[in-house]
Amino acid sequence: MTPRYARLALIAAQVVAIGAAAWFLVTTARDAWPSLARFRIAPAPLPLLAASLLTAAMYFFLIGTWVASLRWWGGAQRLAYRDAVSIWFLTNLARFIPGTVWQFAGLGVMASRRGISPVAATGALLLQQVVLLATGLLLTIALAPELIGPWTAGAPHGSLIALAALGAAAFIWGFPRAASGLRSLTARLFKREFVWPAPPVREFGAYVAILVLPWLAYGVAFWLFGRSVLGSLAPGLLLAVAAFTASYVAGIVAVFAPGGIVVREAALVAALAPQVGPDSALLLAVGSRLWLVALELATALIALALVRPPRTPTTRPLSQP
Repeated sequence: MTPRYARLALIAAQVVAIGAAAWFLVTTARDAWPSLARFRIAPAPLPLLAASLLTAAMYFFLIGTWVASLRWWGGAQRLAYRDAVSIWFLTNLARFIPGTVWQFAGLGVMASRRGISPVAATGALLLQQVVLLATGLLLTIALAPELIGPWTAGAPHGSLIALAALGAAAFIWGFPRAASGLRSLTARLFKREFVWPAPPVREFGAYVAILVLPWLAYGVAFWLFGRSVLGSLAPGLLLAVAAFTASYVAGIVAVFAPGGIVVREAALVAALAPQVGPDSALLLAVGSRLWLVALELATALIALALVRPPRTPTTRPLSQP
């Protein structure tokens, strides 16, 4: 494909992905309107701005961890951060396109055009999601075990914190050693050979620890969003962090729900209702969904407008790490 047609293809892909995200936002807002219309909503601007900036900063932080982890798939995997921003936002918006393959298909194509193995790019993103799921679950156990289920009701909180710490240590030690066993599972899932790396335990431990930060930041941002919408009636900081993390983990686990929609909102309402009441909990759950989708779309538009067009790689892309 010539550079001109490659650029046109990229523009077309951007239009489709952004259009899909915008359509998802519009339809979600339309469906949510009956629930929101009975509230008098007048968000305070400063907490909402702070929440938005903190959340957007975490997007760029996650891009950085994704780029850094590419080295575990071989020394040749070097991706400029500026290129990674374009790939990450465009393929992330592609998840709003009906069908489950577009995000990873687009990721592979865009990575290969920059000389990066599609397997490495996809694997690094999947690894990030696995670690985020694990750290989110362990953080919920440590902060608010009652949100996990009735089995934690009688357990001392200190024991559950120790269990979370033990689980984190086991995950850090065991995941690199289980990499070879994951090969057959991902090969069946993606219909192609897939090799998981085995990073050094110390490096992987630092990676896991770093990926706790987004959960804390997202939770603080949700707390700020609650302060913006409900003022002094908003949930406390600890509950906001724990409830948001638990609900997001529930949405990730519910693979049948695109973006965890409905599942995440239901979990958030269940976690917040005892403190703020069911109506306020519903307002925060539905309102935060719309806010986050709109924020992601706005951040992507700004980022994609600022990055340069992709360069044609000077080396042949690797088909296997």
